[in-house]
This record gives sequence, C-alpha cells and structure tokens, in this order.
Amino acid sequence: MAGSLRVAWFLQTGLMLLAWPVVAQERLGQLSTNLSGTVSSGYTADYGNQTGSDHSWTVGGAANLSGFFYTPNFLSFTVSPYLNQSRANSNFQSISDASGINVSANIFGGSHFPGSISYSKAYDSEGSYAVPGIANYVTHGNSDSFGINWSENLPDAPSFSAGFHSSSGGYSVYGTDDQGQSASRSLNLHSGYRFAGFNMGAYFSTGDGHSLIPQILSGQQATEIHSGNTAYGFNVTHQLPLKGSVAASLNRSDWNTSYLGSTSTGTIDTFDALASVHPTGKFSVSASADYSDNLSGQLFQALAAAGGAVSAANTNQSSNSLDLMAVASYAPLQNLQATAFAERRTQTFLGETYGVRSFGGSATYGRKFLSGVFNAAATLSANLSDNNGEDTMGLSTTENYSREIFGWDVTGSFAYAQNVQTLLVTYMNSLFNYSANARRRWGNLNVSAGASASRTGLTQQAGAVNSSESYNASAGYSPWLTATGTYSKSNGQALATGAGLVPVPVPTPLLPSSLISLFGGSSYSFGVSSAPIKKLVLTASYASSESNTSSNAVSSTNLNNEFNGLAQYQYRKLTVIGGYSRLKQGFSGSASAPEVLSSFYMGVSRWFNFF
Repeated sequence: MAGSLRVAWFLQTGLMLLAWPVVAQERLGQLSTNLSGTVSSGYTADYGNQTGSDHSWTVGGAANLSGFFYTPNFLSFTVSPYLNQSRANSNFQSISDASGINVSANIFGGSHFPGSISYSKAYDSEGSYAVPGIANYVTHGNSDSFGINWSENLPDAPSFSAGFHSSSGGYSVYGTDDQGQSASRSLNLHSGYRFAGFNMGAYFSTGDGHSLIPQILSGQQATEIHSGNTAYGFNVTHQLPLKGSVAASLNRSDWNTSYLGSTSTGTIDTFDALASVHPTGKFSVSASADYSDNLSGQLFQALAAAGGAVSAANTNQSSNSLDLMAVASYAPLQNLQATAFAERRTQTFLGETYGVRSFGGSATYGRKFLSGVFNAAATLSANLSDNNGEDTMGLSTTENYSREIFGWDVTGSFAYAQNVQTLLVTYMNSLFNYSANARRRWGNLNVSAGASASRTGLTQQAGAVNSSESYNASAGYSPWLTATGTYSKSNGQALATGAGLVPVPVPTPLLPSSLISLFGGSSYSFGVSSAPIKKLVLTASYASSESNTSSNAVSSTNLNNEFNGLAQYQYRKLTVIGGYSRLKQGFSGSASAPEVLSSFYMGVSRWFNFF
C-alpha cells in the first residue's frame, strides 16, 4: 500500500512539475526554466531465500527541472525527482530501486545577503555499513536531509553567516533482522570583523545526534547513543614587524552523551596562541602556547564526535594540559629546509601529573634525481620524561619518488615513525605505510598495477594495532576491453557507530575495553567492461569479502558477495537496458540464515528535453 501511495505521489509531482513552469512563465514573464529527464519502463523480477518472488512491469524515471527568476543571481533552483532508480550504483540495476527527490535553491547570489536551501529524501535506497579497509556491508532504508544557509557581507561592517542542517535515516542490514538508525541536527553561526589592524572572528555552534547500532555489531540489544555538543569562541590576528604575525583564540565547548542508561557531561576551555617573525627570506622563528583545562574531556569529546559511546567513569576527574613550543627554521639551499625545536608539555589526568621535555630538528629536501623527482623529510627528537627520568628517541621520515623507467610511469612513497608523541604524553605512536604504482601504455593497450600497506599502533600498549594492505591491477585495450581487479585485507580495533566501524580515536584505559570492537577480514573484486560497437556497453563485476567482528563477547563470522551485470545500447534518445544483480550476505552471530537476493531487469528508457 505504501509503495502504491509513493508511486502515486511521484506521478502527481511529475505532472505538477510539467505544468507549473508554463503557468508561471505566462503569469510572471520573468521565470526561465529548463526541464529534461528520462522515462523508463520494463520488466523486473526480484526473488530471494527469505522473501517471496516478485514479478512486475515497472515504470520509473528521473527529471531535472532547473531555472531562475529574474536573473540567476536573484533566485536559481533545481528540482530533481526520481522513481525506481538505482542511486547506490548508477552503472548497474541494484538490489533495491530508490525513489526520492533532491531540491536546492540559491537566493540573492549577487548581493551582500546570499542564501541557499536544500532538501533531499530517499526511499528504499541501497547503502553500506562501513568496515575499514575491506568491502562494506550492504544495507537498505530511507533517509532525508534539510539544510539552509544565509550570509551577510556588508562593506566596512562585521560579516555574519548562519547555517542549519538536519538529517535522519533508518536502515536494515541484509542477512540479519537488525535495524540501524542515525539522526543529527546542527546550527552554526560565524562573524568576522577588521578593526585597527586586528582581524577578529567569533563563532557559535550547537548540535545533537542519535544512533541505533545494529546488535550484530554492537553486541548489545538495541544499543542507542545520544550525544550533544555546544561550542563558542573568539579569535584575533595582527601583523608584527619583520614580516610577522600573532594569533590567539579562546574556545569553550560543552558535550553530553547518553549510553545504556549512563549519562556523561563535560566542559572544555582551551586557549591557543602563536607568534612568528621572518627576519630574512631564509630564516623564521615562531613560538606557540596551547592550554586546556579539561584534557580528559578533549579525549572523550573526540570519542563522541566519532560516533562512539562515552562511559561516565573518569569523565569528571580534574585534568589539564599545557604545551609550550619554540621553532626556528632556516633554508640554506633552495630545495632544503631545516628546523630546530624545543617543547615542554605538562599534563594532569587520571589523578597523576606528567611532564615531557622534547628537543629535536627536521629537514625537508627535494630535487630531481636519476631523471625523476625525489622528496624526503625526516624528524628526530629526544624526549625526557619527568616521572621516570627515561630518555626516548623519536623518529619519523617520509620519502616520495616518481620517474619513468623503461617506458613505465612509476611512483612510490614510504613513511615510518617510532616513538612519536600523541595527545597524551604517556603514549607514543608508531607507524609505517607505503604505496607503489606503475602504469604503461602501448598504443591502444594500457596496463597499471599498485600496492599499499599501513600499520599503526601505540608503542606502550601491546595489541593496539590497526593494519591494512591492498593491491590493484587493470588492463585495457581501447574501448574493446577493460579489466580490473583488487584485493585488500585489514584488522584492528574500532568503534561500532551508527554509520559503521571507525578506528579507535583514543587509547585504553581511557576507552573501556567493553566499547571496543575487534575486526578483521579480506575482500577481493574484479570487473570487465567492453564497448565493442558504438553506443553498446557491456559490464560485469563481482566482489566478495569474508570478515569477523567481536564486540562485548559477541563474535560473528561474516560473508558478503555481490555480482552485477549490465548490457546497454543507445539509439538516438532511446536506451535499451538489461541488468542482473545478486547479493549474498550473512552473519554467524545472527539468528537469521545468510540472505540471498537477486534482481533482474529488462526495459527501455528515453531522454526528453521538454523545454
């Protein structure tokens, strides 16, 4: 019944859009419009192991109505409804056909008071639940969003801008009975003014969000997270002698979260200042100071901003941090930049006071090398802890190189870091990553290949490692054939949020282990496409992944594979299309068996330019 009402609503909207511009044009004489779109019709068959088969003759299409009133700078607009269209992948007939509408308008674009408004709504759209480094889980559901912005930019007067945005969506994960939701609202205000050589700015922002995390990924029944945040602040900059400048900002933010009946709130005040001078073109000196009266709150706020839950424990304990740093830079050569720095950091959190003194330097170098281009940077630091008197050495380095080798365009990069300071002085980071790519063309034949890998972890915390690696290759011969293939795998720690798994932003013990999800898996895909004759396109792709997740002692082995095929031929404004999609997705931690869905479509569409 709901589907029939939705189709009727869209057909009625389409008829109104066809009629409205003509009437408005006659009545006002200042309205300029353009309406184009496609109308499609064909046979659709959907069937699966958990749903009954469905065979029907469907009608769909998409339209784009755009125009302006008086002039484009006065009022311009775009209205784009669509019915029974794949919005997740425009190249294939997807498992679910989405319907919806996108609307946007700009007003007073050429004045001192420009504004804009946007709205979108989608039904039965195909989406994904993100998993770092491998293929995402397939979802389907409804969503909508609304946004409005306005600005004031008068000469010799403070500028002002305001923006409001809200969005919401609900989805289900194929292969489970789980439901997920996410919703958010935000309001942002900004103002700026220049007076007596001072550039000043102020801002205010507030927002809230709600997430319902699928049980299979959270390990909890109907895990809901509510969060809110309000922030405001002031900043000022001014020029200094010797081509210098000074800048400072003062900020306050309040946050709150609610999770499993536990509520956590906090307030954070921060002050930042930076001054720099450039006595010569090759030499510069800068000094900075950063203070926070709630270091623990900053960490938990980062956790909430990522979409995770916050435990009430330890959030109200007294904490603060102060970071003082001086840097001197010198460029002895055109392609060489060297710096030296000294830093003092003190922090109080979890009932203890910590301090670290750091000294070091860095160098950046770039030049042509062996008929290619080479760039490198390295930083070396010595760190002395007040608490235990231990010295540590920190090192970070990056290198990039590109050149042509025997007709191949080759690029490569590498980065390594050990004992690099993090936000908390008690934890140091280690990482490495690399990437390499090569491509070559022989007439109509072109080939390429690439690889990349990364690994990050906290030096003092065993097991706190996230790693990933990926490989890709492609080959093509003119329009006749293009083939691609990819392989990737990853594992590590993450937070389960309403939008997907995200890497853990803060270390334990600040983050309780009960909130951490472990993940790991691999995925691969390949695809082929061909245009053997003009206006004929043939494509096919297959993707498969196997993964495992563990959260709150609930472990699941997961699988996902999807095949898509498409044949399309265009004759003038008429397009004949046929497509087939098959999805198999399942979770061992779910009470449901793996779900298998297939969709077949064959039909025609025609493009129209109505006016």
